[in-house]
Amino acid sequence: MLGLELVVVLGVAVLVGNVVGQRLGIAPPVVLLVTGVLLGFIPAVREAQLPPEVVLLLFLPVLLYWESLTTSLREIRTNLRGILQLSTALVILTAWAVAATGHALGLPWGPAWVLGAAMALTDATAVGVLARALPRRQVTILRAESLINDGTALVVYGLAVGITVGGEHLSMPHVGGLFLLAYGGGALVGVAAAWVNLTCGAA
Repeated sequence: MLGLELVVVLGVAVLVGNVVGQRLGIAPPVVLLVTGVLLGFIPAVREAQLPPEVVLLLFLPVLLYWESLTTSLREIRTNLRGILQLSTALVILTAWAVAATGHALGLPWGPAWVLGAAMALTDATAVGVLARALPRRQVTILRAESLINDGTALVVYGLAVGITVGGEHLSMPHVGGLFLLAYGGGALVGVAAAWVNLTCGAA
């Protein structure tokens, strides 16, 4: 199955899953999970490979953009300290906990940290599903944290992979520079994108 065909199939599956979830009163991610499992039994879909760039450049930006539109900037400013703590310290702590568990089960530390970095993120869309069951302040904190925790996880993931293959060395200036690049670069790109959007909208 070609990449474009696979994207179309996944798009249709997402739309159908959301409609079915709303009709049955079931959280859409649960329906989508079951739909994904069922699609896996189709040989053409099971053998297809979706390039990681498609997920990174097509699906993920749309999800994060929508969540950013539904999150209050004023509430983010009010809870900024907690959001930053969750998106940095808690992500690292979660990655360490998963890595320690993996190492205890027999994984070397390098691959264990790679697994920990991959598992430490809070999914923005999953937080949206829980919005009705949590107080507004907690939902805001979790949504905002899920939007910016990728920087921390990517740094941890990159360091883990680099150390595992032997091409990376830990040092405070190096790690600090990576965090500055991840968050500072992301902020600059966001400001530039917002400026372009406002400029084009005004024109």
